Amino acid sequence: MKFTKFNLFFPLLFIICDVVVLCFVTLLMHYLTFSEWTFHNNLIMIGWIMILIYNKSYNIGRGVSYLVTVENALKSIFVLLALISFGNLFFNVYEFAIVNLLTAIVIFTFSVLIYRLMVHGLLDNYRTYGGNIKKIAIIGYDKKGINLYNTILNNPHLGYRSKGVFYKKSKSKYNIPYMGKISDFINEIENYSEAYISDEIPNKVKKEIIEQCDLNLVKLRILPELVNYQFKNFFISKLIDIPVIEINELPLDKWYNKLFKRVFDITISSFVIIFILSWLIPLFGLFIKLQSKGPVLFTQSRNGENGVPFKCYKFRSMIVNKNSDKVFADHNDKRLTSFGRLIRISALDELPQFINVFLGEMSVIGPRPHPILLNKEYVNKIQKFNKRHQFKPGITGLAQINGFRGKINNYSEMSGRTKLDRYYFKNWSFLFDLKIFFRTMLKMIRFNLS
Repeated sequence: MKFTKFNLFFPLLFIICDVVVLCFVTLLMHYLTFSEWTFHNNLIMIGWIMILIYNKSYNIGRGVSYLVTVENALKSIFVLLALISFGNLFFNVYEFAIVNLLTAIVIFTFSVLIYRLMVHGLLDNYRTYGGNIKKIAIIGYDKKGINLYNTILNNPHLGYRSKGVFYKKSKSKYNIPYMGKISDFINEIENYSEAYISDEIPNKVKKEIIEQCDLNLVKLRILPELVNYQFKNFFISKLIDIPVIEINELPLDKWYNKLFKRVFDITISSFVIIFILSWLIPLFGLFIKLQSKGPVLFTQSRNGENGVPFKCYKFRSMIVNKNSDKVFADHNDKRLTSFGRLIRISALDELPQFINVFLGEMSVIGPRPHPILLNKEYVNKIQKFNKRHQFKPGITGLAQINGFRGKINNYSEMSGRTKLDRYYFKNWSFLFDLKIFFRTMLKMIRFNLS
């Protein structure tokens, strides 16, 4: 790789400005709380720099979406806050009020997000108007080469520039500039930063191009034939010396994504159990006991991660009956008590499932777990139905914020839920979970106020 001044100075400038943002927020909070800068603040600064370097936050790649920039920023902030919290747990360095801590977190988060998005936007514009440009060679006058040329032409913010395509001869059906034969590319190879070759080019020609690119330190990429496969995510790895393309790996297959999701689940469920369920269970228990005999909590077997059954908790909303696992209730079911109908309509009966979340049987966000008999009814009717059981079920999910909640009445409703559940897993991100979480909160507040 040929390093330019941009490659050398941009990461340094990015890290310095990011640290300045953290310094500003820290000084602001010290001013508001009448406290002083200490040695521990220096450790936080060093920790933040290490996180930036480890995550390569300064590496805003070509073609990276703004959503990815936001996700990366939130991940870095989350790691920093986790380290500070862990350290404070043992050394009790900070004793700020909760309001001040929340204010600091909010100001810091928004400051970092605004700074990162501004840098991303400026970098896109810089590349659009000729800065940080990479001249690339496209080899292969076929559909793959043509598609790449058009993509580069239509997206100048990527910072790639190409004048046309190299190969044996041009084809009149493609109205794309023809740059010459493979030998012409080799003769002027020093003019290019990268080369992209079509997978359809004969192996003998590929080998020659690879050798020449290695000799001249030109990065080489292959355009593979993947258009006939229906998948969103794919990853390339090696099994000893054998290259392998994984075409159905999902974001939550990555251990660090599972870790982020689990930490989020423990944080939210702990908060709900300590500050809400600790007094709500005795209160609701009193009303439930006054209206009918039986336990306060209703438990039912549901399919969890990989289809493994678990006991799902709910506030009991019906009189005790033998058909609870066979006849599924709606809001007008005669078995409902008056208080049970109220908590069922408001979805408050689901709150004990935060215990399931804390125990690791469920997640805050994910596909809703259905009764096992209901799953058996649809498993052979809906294509790839069991894909919704690939990871942990959730208290709320993408299907629920899009109107699929409550009793399932027909094939169309279950099919709609399943499609959204699979879409959620394919497109999972920490930011996606936050979006679903806050939209659920807003829907619950609006519903209960109305």
